[in-house]
Amino acid sequence: MATTDSSSSKPFRVIVVGAGVVGLTFAHALRLANIEHVVLEKHDKIVSLKGAALVIWPQVARIFDQFGFMHKIHETTTPLIREFRRWPDGSVHSAGSTSTQIAAMFGLPSVLTDRQTLVRHLYDNLADKSTIRTSTRVSHIEHTEDGVRVHLADGSVEEGDMVIGADGVHSVVKEQIWKYAEKHEPGTIPESDKNAIFTQFAGIFGVSDAKDSFGLSASETNVQYGIDHTQLVFTQPGVVYWAIIFKDEFSQPPKKRNATEADMQAMAKRFADIPLTETLKFADIWETRSRYGLLNIEEGVLEKWHSGRLVLCGDSAHKMTADLGLGANIAIESAVSLANILQRELKSNLNRHPSKSELAAMFAEYQKDRFVRSKAFVEISGKATRMHTYQTYFGRFFVSYIAPLMTAVQVKKLAEALAKAPKLNYAPVHHINENAEGWQLGKKSEKKKSSVGWITYALLTSTIGVTIAYVVTTGRPALF
Repeated sequence: MATTDSSSSKPFRVIVVGAGVVGLTFAHALRLANIEHVVLEKHDKIVSLKGAALVIWPQVARIFDQFGFMHKIHETTTPLIREFRRWPDGSVHSAGSTSTQIAAMFGLPSVLTDRQTLVRHLYDNLADKSTIRTSTRVSHIEHTEDGVRVHLADGSVEEGDMVIGADGVHSVVKEQIWKYAEKHEPGTIPESDKNAIFTQFAGIFGVSDAKDSFGLSASETNVQYGIDHTQLVFTQPGVVYWAIIFKDEFSQPPKKRNATEADMQAMAKRFADIPLTETLKFADIWETRSRYGLLNIEEGVLEKWHSGRLVLCGDSAHKMTADLGLGANIAIESAVSLANILQRELKSNLNRHPSKSELAAMFAEYQKDRFVRSKAFVEISGKATRMHTYQTYFGRFFVSYIAPLMTAVQVKKLAEALAKAPKLNYAPVHHINENAEGWQLGKKSEKKKSSVGWITYALLTSTIGVTIAYVVTTGRPALF
């Protein structure tokens, strides 16, 4: 990329809005790149009680290994061993071994944890926590001649060269991007982006203390099908992570849900008698809950992720349903992709200040690198949710009788996709053997034309019939 002579004694500075999983990923990645930065969090605490279960797949484990703390996560978790798909009555539909097969292929386990614990690891293992500011709510963002000024609600101002919006689906930075583009870059933000994100499902999520009477082993996953709702039950020693995802009012753009305690109690009562296994009902694990929440499940992808000196990353740009357990993983990948580009452009001179047009070129490269992959995962996750909740007869038939016959092919294609994910180009991998079979699959598949061939395969084999059935039945575009 052509550069301008814009050096000064002041270093290039990145302002990250949001100190969740993505914002803290940037804190690690930018520190390793020696790029000056600050991360702004509107809440008074970094680690909140909110957040559902998630899986750390191998490609993100490799990134955390580069950060230097993945071994600590492995020391405090038990690898996933048992997997069950269940009928609506709680009986076993099929048993699988995707996690153990992926673990064997990559030489490291797939880890189950929750968002709160992951944020704690990301924060506690930061070498310099002074770059994280809490209770700093963004009011508005001002472009100056050669940078940005982020105005905070308390009257203070943060100055820098660019802003990354890692502030979630209801992003303040996204709103500032739209305002800036409307005034200074008219026509660059597609009108469709105002309605790109939607909700059709919501979920009650939580963590409960495990009891022997539950009949669950210490490291298993359960995905249960149902009519208009699906249940997810994952375990670690002494802990049960659970979610009931249910069809809700369609909203585009999505509305914020500020659930009260009464709302959550009513929802728990509604699903109390749902059987999760042959012997366990939802009411049983609700009784031992320690954390819980009721959330909308937004989904969708923006067509334009940047304007001026502002750029989006993670859920603010691409948001998916929870069924695949990949939302946080894909968001972390996006953060690493952007960090790689910034490091490449600044490594020779950290005091260089790229022009707005140079930054726009970097942001465009980042979006091009991430858009197809992110959108594909958003779509296939949404399709999985709709099949698990029996939204069409074909989807119900496919997930019940056809999908189990395709497991071997799906595992290989998933391994290829995970192996092709980015890592930091400027930091070593410490404890992971990249010569393992899984990583090699990724290198071999890079020779193919399509970087998301496995996703195309999965979409074609699992959803053509579902899509046709939906359109014929409703006359609406297929959202799943």
